[in-house]
Amino acid sequence: MPELHPTFPQGDARNAIVEAALAVFAAKGFHGAGTRQIAQAAGVSQPLLNHHFGGKEALWRVIGEQITADFMAFMAGAVDLALPPGDGVTAMLRAYLAFWKARPLSFRFNLWRRLDGLQDERASRSEEMTRPVVAFMQRAQDAGFIRNDLPPGLAAIMGGALVQFWLDSQLEIRAALAVTGDEGLADEDAIGHIVRLLRAPS
Repeated sequence: MPELHPTFPQGDARNAIVEAALAVFAAKGFHGAGTRQIAQAAGVSQPLLNHHFGGKEALWRVIGEQITADFMAFMAGAVDLALPPGDGVTAMLRAYLAFWKARPLSFRFNLWRRLDGLQDERASRSEEMTRPVVAFMQRAQDAGFIRNDLPPGLAAIMGGALVQFWLDSQLEIRAALAVTGDEGLADEDAIGHIVRLLRAPS
């Protein structure tokens, strides 16, 4: 099942190349991936890949654009801006977790963006993905729900980073909980703890 919404019209061979590139980039990062590997994974010739995209940089950018578009559409449909601040922040973090958990290759691609990707692509996508979340956190802070000793942008990034750590570091989390004999947590428990870390003192 493809992770990305089709970038090109249905039946266009470029969609298969994009999905194959996502899998290769997710495994190897930008610098570790090669167009020959991507072409083999897509079942096409390297000249055909180069004809359509010109190289891996264009493919990386196409994938980044599509992940961002998919993320924005998912979050817009999952979070009701009319919710009270507490419910809204919880719904936003829950949706953020659900989006990445359902898209493990996209999640790994997003991690590689920070380690190995094209910095200008990372900067433009980060701004686009973060702006509405920061505005949402600002409203929750103005309403007294989110602690006011953090800039709303930092609160948004911290919440997202904790969700990403939860998804990416289950081995470390289980080991840390085992030290004190605590049981593993469900996703909803993790969201509750993250919200409590961001909440204003009562």
